Amino acid sequence: MSQLNPQQQEAVETINWPLLINAGAGSGKTHTITERVVSMIHTKWIDPRSIFCVTFTNKAAKEMRWRIAVKLGLNPDGLNPFREHRLPMVGTFHSTASFFLRMFIDKLGYGKDFVIYDSDDCIKVVKEIMKKQNIDEKEFNPRGVHGMISSAKGKWLTPTEFSVTVDSYFASVVLEVYKEYAGRLKADNALDFDDLLLLFRQLLDLPEVLEYFHNRFQYFMVDEYQDTNLLQYEIVKMLSSQTRNLCVVGDDWQGIYSWRGADIQNILSFKKDYPGAKVINLEENYRSTQIIIDAANAVIKNNTNQMKKTLFTSNPKWEKIVILEGIDEKHEAELIVNTIRDANAPSYSDFAILYRTNGQSRLLEESLIRKNIPYRVFGGVKFYERREIKDILAYIRIIFNPLDTMSLKRIINVPARKIGEKSLENFMEILEREHISIAEMAENEFLLNAITGVWAKWIQGFSFLYKWLRELSKTATVGELMDNIIKRTGYEAYLKAEYTEDEFEGKMDNLAEFLNMASRYDGLIYPENLASFLEDIALITDQDRDQEDKEKIDAGYVSLMTIHLSKWLEYPTIFIAGAEEGIFPHSRSLVDSSQLEEERRLMYVAITRAKKELYISRAHERYTFGNYSANPKSRFIKEIPPEYLDVEEKRWSAQSIFGSGSNGFSSFNTLFPTAEKTSTSSFAYSPGGMGKNTTPTKKHSASDFVAGSRIKHAQYWVGTIVSIRDAIAEIAFSGLGVKKMNVEIAPIEKI
Repeated sequence: MSQLNPQQQEAVETINWPLLINAGAGSGKTHTITERVVSMIHTKWIDPRSIFCVTFTNKAAKEMRWRIAVKLGLNPDGLNPFREHRLPMVGTFHSTASFFLRMFIDKLGYGKDFVIYDSDDCIKVVKEIMKKQNIDEKEFNPRGVHGMISSAKGKWLTPTEFSVTVDSYFASVVLEVYKEYAGRLKADNALDFDDLLLLFRQLLDLPEVLEYFHNRFQYFMVDEYQDTNLLQYEIVKMLSSQTRNLCVVGDDWQGIYSWRGADIQNILSFKKDYPGAKVINLEENYRSTQIIIDAANAVIKNNTNQMKKTLFTSNPKWEKIVILEGIDEKHEAELIVNTIRDANAPSYSDFAILYRTNGQSRLLEESLIRKNIPYRVFGGVKFYERREIKDILAYIRIIFNPLDTMSLKRIINVPARKIGEKSLENFMEILEREHISIAEMAENEFLLNAITGVWAKWIQGFSFLYKWLRELSKTATVGELMDNIIKRTGYEAYLKAEYTEDEFEGKMDNLAEFLNMASRYDGLIYPENLASFLEDIALITDQDRDQEDKEKIDAGYVSLMTIHLSKWLEYPTIFIAGAEEGIFPHSRSLVDSSQLEEERRLMYVAITRAKKELYISRAHERYTFGNYSANPKSRFIKEIPPEYLDVEEKRWSAQSIFGSGSNGFSSFNTLFPTAEKTSTSSFAYSPGGMGKNTTPTKKHSASDFVAGSRIKHAQYWVGTIVSIRDAIAEIAFSGLGVKKMNVEIAPIEKI
């Protein structure tokens, strides 16, 4: 796209008074606003120094500066983004705030040579204050304290204003730290990242400062306006209050960041906030096929709180949207990966798999690995490399193998037990000198009592905990063991104190998926249950590392990411996984209409990432904590007209489900019930631990099984019972050998 369409041209030529460019997905927004700025300078003879443009990311700001410079005939390399008189000011909210604070911050009692503390610096300050106030770090994690202070600043709350909101003991402790923290930073002539906007907003309350901005800038432009929070909204309103030459660009259909403080009402209420404002809709999509655009329109139109527009495109219809329906979540992942493997695409980089929560990536990663397809997880690390997964895995490894000193060193102080590096070194020296493992040490009361020093009670406490967990592992299932590790160590509280609320929920989602995965080993007899569990994960992660060779990187990789991270991206082929009620839309949104509308906007974003092909997948049933249950298909699928959809029923065959030579297809209705059931075992968090009770209950009667019975297993799929005595059966699985398990609690179904 090089020429402007009529709506884009109108936006370029509309210079004075408030303007909202309501830019639909793929409608050439960046091209339009670049042309608008260039036209203001070249055609309207507006001084570039009087134009102030802000956006949200450094990448977006850099791209906008580069495009404008090239259009103006300037060499973009080496231009100062804030002092180049031939260019408008273009930056992020935070970078522009920092620049002007250097000019005026002395009016707030700070020196102009202030420093900006990073998060590590801030946490060090919090630790020093907590120590001074005799606040125990073990009870109140410094990172959690700083997180609440940061959240308060983001809501435009000074310590005095924050005091009005205090509603818990923890918040009261944070308030006392916040008071001293604010004073300490000011005494150090330092700002944290949140202070940049907070203090900039305070500067604008000073008449002489506001007058400076009104004299210097006459034209204001804000990108991604739907993502602004209260503080940013107020800054923009005050800066543009004199000339009212404000142009905001955004898309209310892509407002998906309320959990970060963004307020969708800022864009929805623009005409009310700025009477006489003009609204121009950019509705022509240049990215996607007609069917994809029509489907996106059909879904988003179900929201009630929105601005009117309808996307259209001149692109061809192309193929219908394909609905992939798996028997279960494992089969769903296989369908996605098989589709990628069988596609005649020039590179794996043409494909992206999107999901609602990070925990959904596990089965997709495993399936990609089995098919030897290179992939990359964006916005974090791969499932088995995530911190919370590796921590719990290290606990299980050291319980299973007491000689695993690497795992011991990882978790002996997680959560914090005041066992410092020197204390750990001394403890490891004792184990080496006595030629014993942690298991033997935990059994040796004489040696434990002989340990002296301030660290003795912490080592002893850990040893007692380890001994208890090791004994439990001999009778418990892997899921029970994992659940007890999380509860007995206080790991959930540890994560809550370490991370923001959003990060914490993401990590608990990951642990929930890990716990669910562990329940697939129910029924296996100790020690084979732990051995199989650890071996299967080790094989996955070993193959995972093998992917990183140069040959595969050169061939491209499949991209995996949450839908939130995909917002600024596009791919020829998109897969949206887990389109079921309770997954997408997320279960938290089902009782809140505003959250449900944001989930629908998230679906709109996901659909419009696709350029040519779109696949939406779901599972008819999911294995969740020992039971197969079904979530209804996502309402978002139902909102897409049937004429746009192609359900891939041709993928169903006995061979694809059970493998060649199987006669299990006669049991299709048992494995794949036609009636949708509402799951009653969805995962929920509770203060007491990981939520749902993971203790395996008796699911079957041993009398239901005999030698020769064919079964389907949640982890190993189809097998044959070779022998059975009481409830203990030996079951042969193709390619995996014989597994011994208790059929009364194992995750199996007779076929």
